[in-house]
Amino acid sequence: MKAAGFANLLGPTALAVLLLAGCGSRSKGPFDEAGSAAPTPARSEVELGPVRVSVEVDPPKARLSDEPTLTLKIDYEQGVTVQDPPFGESLGNFVIRDYSTPLPQIRGDREIRQKIYTLEPTRIGKLAVWPISVTFTDTRPNGDGKEHTVETEGLEIEIESMADSEAPSLDELRPAAGPVELPSSGSARLGWVAAGVLLAAIAGVAWWRRARRRRAAEQVVLSPQELAYLELSRLLEEKLAERDVKLFYVGLTGVVRRYIERTTGVRAPEQTTGEFLHQIARQQTFAADDGRRLKDFLEAADLVKFAAHRPRKEDIEESFERAKAFLALAETEAAA
Repeated sequence: MKAAGFANLLGPTALAVLLLAGCGSRSKGPFDEAGSAAPTPARSEVELGPVRVSVEVDPPKARLSDEPTLTLKIDYEQGVTVQDPPFGESLGNFVIRDYSTPLPQIRGDREIRQKIYTLEPTRIGKLAVWPISVTFTDTRPNGDGKEHTVETEGLEIEIESMADSEAPSLDELRPAAGPVELPSSGSARLGWVAAGVLLAAIAGVAWWRRARRRRAAEQVVLSPQELAYLELSRLLEEKLAERDVKLFYVGLTGVVRRYIERTTGVRAPEQTTGEFLHQIARQQTFAADDGRRLKDFLEAADLVKFAAHRPRKEDIEESFERAKAFLALAETEAAA
């Protein structure tokens, strides 16, 4: 009888303890260890006709030692022929270390394909993931049978030094202790010397971090022309024309289209060449001569991108100079 009474007393007590423990260990869901919301992955999604393309990079803020993941999703109606983007060994400021292709998914009359890439950052700072172009042909019974290109927006990923989150700070040091009598042994003196060296190292690290933050705060925001010139220089640095001339022309026309979008508001990356030229002609975005030069440049590039034309080295150089000349002319007119 006593044992039964003790068990009845223990039952509610044990249950209360378990409930309290369960409340204390509840999952935090999409939150980090500090309780703040986890960062949302960098993402871009565009849609053109029957095709919807999204690109997502997670995490949007990582350390130099991390390997962010890029997920490319192509969602399209069945009957549309889609070409996968021809990635090389790198993607913008990242090296492609590995990739996988999950099995396609069928949802109603649509098919969804994914490609997952493991990226390695090449340096610290704000790194760019360049826009990704997907080419498709509308071969549906009611389609136009033509080839189109849909292009996502570029993404920016912040890469920090591996030591940033681990470096000590002077703000965390305790106040100086009172004077103590030093023993006469050599080992004690050596310990104090080591402590002094450590404090000097901590002070140096703290000064370096403050100086780096100050320099970052003093950085000037680039103009649309400066951004375009920077993208052109990256095309040359990556020697993309030597590895994949079609992808080079996609990148080259993308630079010009993004520049026009930044300066005029025309959503150039989401339109076909014909749609884009028709809009700027209707809105009289450029002078007649400038519009004609832009038309010649884009149509010549389309021959390489969509008609399997193989340009000569001289043609590639001329196309690059045409892009530079258009940006320089637009910059001059903007200044005037």
